[in-house]
Amino acid sequence: MSWADWFDQFAFFLLAGITLVSAAGVIFAPRIIHACLCLLAALIGIAGLYGLLAAHLLVAIQVLVYAGGIAVLILFAVMLLHRGGEGERLGGTHNLLIGLPATVIVWFTVALAVIFSKWHYLPEFPPPAVGTGSDVQAVGELLLSRHLLAFELISVIMLMALIGAIILAREDRPE
Repeated sequence: MSWADWFDQFAFFLLAGITLVSAAGVIFAPRIIHACLCLLAALIGIAGLYGLLAAHLLVAIQVLVYAGGIAVLILFAVMLLHRGGEGERLGGTHNLLIGLPATVIVWFTVALAVIFSKWHYLPEFPPPAVGTGSDVQAVGELLLSRHLLAFELISVIMLMALIGAIILAREDRPE
């Protein structure tokens, strides 16, 4: 085994461990701010796993959209709504009676689907020739040409959602 293979395996197990521990932190964190920060670490760990697969577009999307956008939006919503203060705690065992059987049923269903599925393996495709552009370039050209209207509409919808969250979170001031 070469040093590159050893490094790839070490990096995989390190990133997978960080992702799994952070995901467990999301579930078991006592405060919502801690859960959101664990979610951010889990999303960045997933981006690292995509990087090991040389899926550079997925790394960029994962970091920009999910880690940079969704987690920060959740943090702002928590801070705007004044949730997760020192006195407020998450969790409890009242949802455990519903969550545990539901989790077992979902995992059992997924295991059955994996076991009894007929897996079709795709043939390996050669990497693109040098100088022909990349997937990132192709997606960027599509987003800024054919799908420009949808791209801009999504940004307007996200802006409206952010403005709505700010309006809902502000305190009513007496006039």
